Amino acid sequence: MSVMAPTGRKLRPRAWGLALIGIVAIVLAPTFTTWSASADYGGVDADGHWIDNAGNPVTSAPPTVQVEGHLAPVMLVALLVVVVVGVFLPPTLERYGQRTLGDIVRYSAYLAVPVVVVVGVLVYTVWQGHVVMAQIDHQVLHPHGFPGGGVTVTTGHMTR
Repeated sequence: MSVMAPTGRKLRPRAWGLALIGIVAIVLAPTFTTWSASADYGGVDADGHWIDNAGNPVTSAPPTVQVEGHLAPVMLVALLVVVVVGVFLPPTLERYGQRTLGDIVRYSAYLAVPVVVVVGVLVYTVWQGHVVMAQIDHQVLHPHGFPGGGVTVTTGHMTR
């Protein structure tokens, strides 16, 4: 009885899979990190006069703030760098006889993409949720967003 050894290709990470994961992450990341918040720093009393948040009468309409947050472009650039390195560096290393190192780079890129996405979304969300919302709660008219990221702040006055 003859026994045959299993044959086949060695499992190697492919560039197209990494590129596909990167494209999906870049397309979907802004969807999960766009948010908005607004606040009115006053109102109208029972007689129709303007009042501030403490209930004191004021002569002009109280201010309002509308904040729209979006993903930090730095995070998209980091994600793009990981994908580009994972796609283009392994073939270059293979040409110079370093195929194993190229595979390690590509496997690392496959692992780094979800890490960059998750860490980026968590850091951004925590910052916006705690820092920006605290600024809005403390009536800061120009809240500061995540460094390298952004918030678009629109201030105005209440209308009746």
